[in-house]
Amino acid sequence: MRPGRTGAELLTLGGRVPPGVGGLILAILGTSLVAQFARTLAAYGVLAAPAVLEGELWRLVTWTFLSGSPLELVFTTLMLVWFGRDLAWAWGTRRLLLTWLAFGAASGAAVVLLSLADPGMAQAVFAGPSAPMAALIVAWGLLYPERHLSFWGVLPLTGMQLVWITIGGTLFFGVFSGLRSVVPDLAAELLMLLWFRGLSPRGAWQSIRIWLGERRMRRRARHLRVVKKNGKGDPPQWLN
Repeated sequence: MRPGRTGAELLTLGGRVPPGVGGLILAILGTSLVAQFARTLAAYGVLAAPAVLEGELWRLVTWTFLSGSPLELVFTTLMLVWFGRDLAWAWGTRRLLLTWLAFGAASGAAVVLLSLADPGMAQAVFAGPSAPMAALIVAWGLLYPERHLSFWGVLPLTGMQLVWITIGGTLFFGVFSGLRSVVPDLAAELLMLLWFRGLSPRGAWQSIRIWLGERRMRRRARHLRVVKKNGKGDPPQWLN
């Protein structure tokens, strides 16, 4: 068997997923395993709000590739095989990977911002792929709202029902483990909802530009006054 073919089969998990999805799974598994043997090094990759505020911005990306739980690794692998495959085919591998990185960083940024007002959040440390994975699950449900799926043949759901169960499940776990612990996941899920509703960084910037332009026009119009009318009740001919 040729080495190139072996590498391709490894990235696609034997042809089950696109290479980008398989590469993402292997990256998470690999970094998580290395972290178990290099704890000091791994400490520089987790999400800690004070460290990010001090300039260690790489933590906004690296924390989503570090997991200390075997069950979380198994769950993430299964979710990426089931949902990541469809998203890669619908979006393309590049967009899928950029979405993973962007929503991981955005949910990490939400933790950092909340830490400015909540001392408890400033002391919390986060690591693991659950936040961007939750965002991808929500994206799948919004992309295929009427598609039916069944988890192990037990719980039949539509895509839209999966969205609300994902968000509701996050809140449910937050009640028992503390709401601070689910802030990244919840932030990623809500941001994905907003993104599908048209709130993107580009769209938000365009809305701000329109609002600023209208504000400038209103300011300029304040000095205008009517100087001539055609007659009683007629509209003005011109302004000055």
